[in-house]
Amino acid sequence: MHLVHLTDLHFGCEDKAALKAAENYIADTQPDAVIVTGDISRDGLESELLAACDWMRGLAAPVMLTPGNHDVPYYELIGRLLYPWDRYERAAHGIRTQAWHTPLWSIVPINTARAWQFRLNWAQGEISRGQTAIAGAELQRAQEGALRIVITHHPLDWPNDAPIKGLTRGGQRGLEKLIDSGAELFLSGHLHFASARLVGTRALSVTSGTLSQRVRHEPCAFTVIRRPELRVVETEVIHIVQGVCQTASTRRFVLAGLPPLDQPAEIHAQV
Repeated sequence: MHLVHLTDLHFGCEDKAALKAAENYIADTQPDAVIVTGDISRDGLESELLAACDWMRGLAAPVMLTPGNHDVPYYELIGRLLYPWDRYERAAHGIRTQAWHTPLWSIVPINTARAWQFRLNWAQGEISRGQTAIAGAELQRAQEGALRIVITHHPLDWPNDAPIKGLTRGGQRGLEKLIDSGAELFLSGHLHFASARLVGTRALSVTSGTLSQRVRHEPCAFTVIRRPELRVVETEVIHIVQGVCQTASTRRFVLAGLPPLDQPAEIHAQV
């Protein structure tokens, strides 16, 4: 299995050389799918969203998409309140945005972006109990041996070394519940920062860099995901420097499986 994870394209301030390099990489390597985890526009303008989706439709692989906080009418309060996702949904017509089940994977998207929130930074993420339950039920539809993947814009487990600080409301609770439902790989963006870290022993959390001019402490980047063996996931971070793709790091993670259904997860001594 070979996936390419892109995020934070930010059309409106996109890096055209980085986009071309990623497009060429996908054409040359022919991945099974491309996953894009939101913030495809800068200000949620219809022209930006349409341009981003047109670019994705031109890639040499099927695309799976979930939105980010910049994909609402960012500076239009009325638009954010009354029709936050209308432009995005029109632009994304024909691109896969719902759960995707194959013998190789089950990819379940969750929209963690909000048009507004009762906190100072409305652009940070949130996952509700209802969203978690729906996604958990969808994960149960995975075929035996398929990699169970959850995609969000905001990381559910915000890394301590991220270049920006924040918190996805309900993220830790949702992460634990989704792992209990079988999730093995979490893909997200928002941070413009490439990271891969194990969550316990059964899941891997990956964030990827940006393909825009809004870089943070590293060049434009994306992540390649491979699964050479049933319980092994490999991540390759690709940096784009002066329009050229270069491997920045390659890591290999071994995941533990779910405990057998006839065996309790914890055994407590009786007194």
